[in-house]
Amino acid sequence: MNIFQQDTLLLEESDILYLIKKIGLKNFLNQLRNNLESGFKDFFLQKIQVPPRAEFFFPRGTMESMPAKDENYFACKIVNTHLQNPLIYRLPTIIACGVLVDGKTGFPLMLTESTILTALRTGTASAIATKHLARKDSDIIGIIGNGAQAIPQLHAISLVRDIKKVYAYDIDIEASNSFKKTVEKRFGMPVILADTEVTTRESDIVVTVTCKEKNTPPVVYNEWVKPGTHINAVGGDSPNKVELEKSLIERAKLVVDFKDQAIYEGEAQQVGKDKICSDLAYVIANPITRDEKDITIFDSVGFAMEDLVTYEMIYDLAVREKVGKQVNIASRPKFIKNLYESYFAEIQ
Repeated sequence: MNIFQQDTLLLEESDILYLIKKIGLKNFLNQLRNNLESGFKDFFLQKIQVPPRAEFFFPRGTMESMPAKDENYFACKIVNTHLQNPLIYRLPTIIACGVLVDGKTGFPLMLTESTILTALRTGTASAIATKHLARKDSDIIGIIGNGAQAIPQLHAISLVRDIKKVYAYDIDIEASNSFKKTVEKRFGMPVILADTEVTTRESDIVVTVTCKEKNTPPVVYNEWVKPGTHINAVGGDSPNKVELEKSLIERAKLVVDFKDQAIYEGEAQQVGKDKICSDLAYVIANPITRDEKDITIFDSVGFAMEDLVTYEMIYDLAVREKVGKQVNIASRPKFIKNLYESYFAEIQ
């Protein structure tokens, strides 16, 4: 089809939910994990290019633009973190939208809801790291931070490890109670609400997915972490915003999602580039040797490659299932090189 014979596909929240329901959430997460693993390999082979994201600061939060490209597509996600949203505006802390563009023409193929997709792809990235870094017998998980991204983390990780028990903590007890109720009902896993120390000490896998303020103390301390633990550190995604004690990072094998970004936004900002053991793309392509007593940390700051791959997947699903609205947002002048003759001939 000639690109000028089509419009841009608009996917609303209801469209994303329909597509996930169509194939099932578990199948969606498994397919997404396979696609993201391939995406990490392509990044390792330099088939995908990603610059560090741009971050912009506002009085009550931050905005980020996250671009990426492969051989065929360009994508960009716009995403925020506004900590007071739930309390003041009844909005999610994180809101995102994205665009997928045809690399041959620059034509916008798709505009999409991305708040749901961000939560699912972030949880899936942690699952991939857990698959490659955590001990095979890891079956107790601790989730510190029980907000909107906590259950996607648990669900995705439970597809790569046989989780038998969950410890959980959040400063918001209502969030923890909601997390516990849903997890026990949906997954049949017992959830024990505990403080951060007990949650850390009792777990084989620890996930930190908080929305803590910058320049505040860590939430996980070195002395709490037993040998053989794997940690997915997700919430430290901005300069001066960290979740783990520095001595813990120095003790562990540190694997990052994207070095160029993690070095100033992730836990890696505390220790410098020389302390980074590897990035996840390299680990997938060249598995590292793991001693049973090693502590491993996945420093997940958010990687635009994951959005690019997710958008390509959801675009293919939407086209196949004929889901979404066709909208005309790209200019199609009658005279390609004369906008005034095309649009303003009758306008003074």
